[in-house]
Amino acid sequence: MRRPLIAPIALVAGLASLVAASPALAETSGAADPVRPVISALGGDPDDVGYLEFHAVSDSAIDPTSIAAQLTLRVSGDRPTTTVTGFSLVSGSAQDGTWRSSERLQLGAHGVYDATVDLADTDDDHPVYLGQGQLRYEDLPVFADTSLDRTTVDFDHQKVTATGTVSTFDPATGLTTPGWTESKVYLAGRRGSGPYEVAADVQADGSFTATGPVFSGVYVYAVQQDSQTVNTVPVTVTKAPSPTRIVFDKAKATAVYGSSYTVGGTAQYLSSTTGAWTPLPAGNPDTEVLLDGPNGVHAYELGAGGRFSETLAKVTGDTNWTAGVGGFGYLQQGSAQADLHRLYSSALVWTDHTFAGSGAVKVAGRLGAAPGPVPSGRVQLQQSTDGRTGWTTVATVAPDATGAFNTWHTMSRPSGYLRLFYPGSADATAVTTPVVHLTRAATRITGFDASPEPVRKGRTITVTGVLQRLNGSTWTGLSGQRVSVYFRAYGARTPVYRATVTTISGGRFTVHFTATQDGTWSSHYTATSPYLNSASIGDYVDVR
Repeated sequence: MRRPLIAPIALVAGLASLVAASPALAETSGAADPVRPVISALGGDPDDVGYLEFHAVSDSAIDPTSIAAQLTLRVSGDRPTTTVTGFSLVSGSAQDGTWRSSERLQLGAHGVYDATVDLADTDDDHPVYLGQGQLRYEDLPVFADTSLDRTTVDFDHQKVTATGTVSTFDPATGLTTPGWTESKVYLAGRRGSGPYEVAADVQADGSFTATGPVFSGVYVYAVQQDSQTVNTVPVTVTKAPSPTRIVFDKAKATAVYGSSYTVGGTAQYLSSTTGAWTPLPAGNPDTEVLLDGPNGVHAYELGAGGRFSETLAKVTGDTNWTAGVGGFGYLQQGSAQADLHRLYSSALVWTDHTFAGSGAVKVAGRLGAAPGPVPSGRVQLQQSTDGRTGWTTVATVAPDATGAFNTWHTMSRPSGYLRLFYPGSADATAVTTPVVHLTRAATRITGFDASPEPVRKGRTITVTGVLQRLNGSTWTGLSGQRVSVYFRAYGARTPVYRATVTTISGGRFTVHFTATQDGTWSSHYTATSPYLNSASIGDYVDVR
């Protein structure tokens, strides 16, 4: 009885080409001498390596008693030869059929044998060329119960595990015994763009377990004595890359001109285990984030929680970043974009807030921005009972092209505190003036100047101005008062206190500073009863 075995892929492929294209075969295809037998496909029986098999075609029936095979062991030195007779027709007809040795071959040694066959048909015709082939008479690994724990891999499940048993079939006895001692078994497939395999030991009972990050056509194989392999039937393992995404902390943000800005976010993947978006882990080369922005294109390794970030040292205009992750390994490609809009820093000052007995207040001032153009939009006059909370807009005013505004507003409640408020625009920040009290005498700082301009670095800047109070409808100098001088460096959001100077006769004040950097100078008068606060307009000085 034939013993069914798992045929090695290499062995099955080899049987089809064991006999080279000989003249005898050429004669068959060309019908040069059709009366002579032609032998092909000489080699081991693919169902049982313990038998010899071949195919013969002739114009009359093959005589079974004429068939004789010579098997010569491929070894160095003396090459033992064995003669095999006694063949039976196993398929087809005696004129065109497949013949097989009637008995299991009993050869002196395991190994690879060169085989030749001679025969005759009933016309006593012999082949022009003897049949030639190869017989691999070796122990054969026989796999059973081979299975994979999964047929789909993704980012959460990057490996497959193969289990099963392997036994040894001896062609001389036809017996199968547990285990395989010629080699380890190997789990093989592809990983990325190339082949990949992992070895596993065979236990005494023939069982094995092999785990590896492989996909595509995955199979298990063992190596025979002559380095030929026997493979299990390949199983298709599908790589299903996990979806990824980039989540920026702020997809759209604003920052003031000249300030620094840090863009950041999280790289995530859709977990097949939890069904939730999960931060990608750190320390995995497949999870690097590629960030394309004003600093150029850079690859960043993720931190804890899938975090990444990059800092722009100075905001000078509208900016955007594109971040991407995945696209290789077990991850789909995901990307997102973050946009940054540059805002100019608004500056808003009172120039006059005279309060008339009729309840009218003069609303005069200037709106500007550094270093940009005059912001668009209206300035609000706001009123509060205590000067701290409950601010209500009671009027609005539109600055002209230079940012100046000058108008009167009649108060429905001529008491409390006032301030000017600019709510900001698409291109400029919001800003609020200092608070003034309606019952106090108005003051102003006029003739404010920071000079020279431009000035060389290290030279002296002289800041001058005149503090005045409203006396009826006339402005007069206010002496003996303390005026504070502030400086807001180019690109900074807020001014910095620099000095306090006391006004002299006529309300004049003068103070000197060393030029160090570009910026805007201004002065502020913080009054006590009976005067109101006031501030100058800013004066920008270019330091070279």
